[in-house]
Amino acid sequence: MKSLKKRAGFTLIELLVVIAIIAILIALLVPAVQKVREASSVAQCKNNLKQIGLAWQSHHDTFKVMPSGGGDWSTSARVMVHGVPADYNSQSWGWMYQILPYIEQNNLWANKSDFEVAETPVFMYICPSFRGPIIRPYSQSGDTTTTLHAMNDYIANMGTSLGSYDGALVPSKHGYSGVSGLVRKIGDITDGTSSTFLVGEKFVDPAKAFDASNTSDCADDQGWVNGWDNDAIGCAEGGGVGTVTNDDGIAVELPKRIDPKQGDVDNCGQNFGSIHAAACMFVFVDGSVHAIAYDIDPTVYGRLCKINDGKPTGFEE
Repeated sequence: MKSLKKRAGFTLIELLVVIAIIAILIALLVPAVQKVREASSVAQCKNNLKQIGLAWQSHHDTFKVMPSGGGDWSTSARVMVHGVPADYNSQSWGWMYQILPYIEQNNLWANKSDFEVAETPVFMYICPSFRGPIIRPYSQSGDTTTTLHAMNDYIANMGTSLGSYDGALVPSKHGYSGVSGLVRKIGDITDGTSSTFLVGEKFVDPAKAFDASNTSDCADDQGWVNGWDNDAIGCAEGGGVGTVTNDDGIAVELPKRIDPKQGDVDNCGQNFGSIHAAACMFVFVDGSVHAIAYDIDPTVYGRLCKINDGKPTGFEE
């Protein structure tokens, strides 16, 4: 008779040890992968802002002025002239629409359907760390039916007060609050292009940010085509959570972290903020991109939002 050979195999204890080792390796690997992914998303967010800054400069090279703020929040229809979109001089849609030809989105810019343009996400206006494309139902004065609008994660700098034009980078072009005919040139930025915010990440209330059916947050309901409104512009104006009076006597609201675990934080703000853990990203007028800490000195922050107050920021010190 042939002798029976013992089969080699794992004992139960050995199997449990192997499983435990694999579990430990996974536990170590997942945070590392998440960190790498977030680092990549932060790099992409910075690149988005860099390209936006270059687009503003290209617009200025072409027209010798910056994009306008567009019409006020109640203006829903795009201005067309002989079948072609009007330029900054009379366009009701805001700066994100006006720079489309300079971010390789000329076809979207020229599309004759307002509805199709408004509901199309522009990925350069979306921070990959945040939430991805969000398309909300939209119903506003002037619309005959509820349409869809794609949201955005970046806003242009409106200075230190939403209702004041002194020191504002993006004033209204069409008479919001009784002021009209305003547009900016590089020469207006007497504080220096390397000392002035151009565009930064937008604070969106975490209680409403991720729900595409929600239209109640006035800073995140009309989308990237919107004219001069909270959706498209922001400022350092205080009054909400985190308001501090700085050394210039201005009440500013520092950039805030968007924490998905929080509830209702700011019902209707027009402030800068970010999902990133360490800082909020901004592109300056000179095209440089910087991470601005959430605890930045409020005096420095307020001055970075102004274009012509003549005061040093100390930002590079």
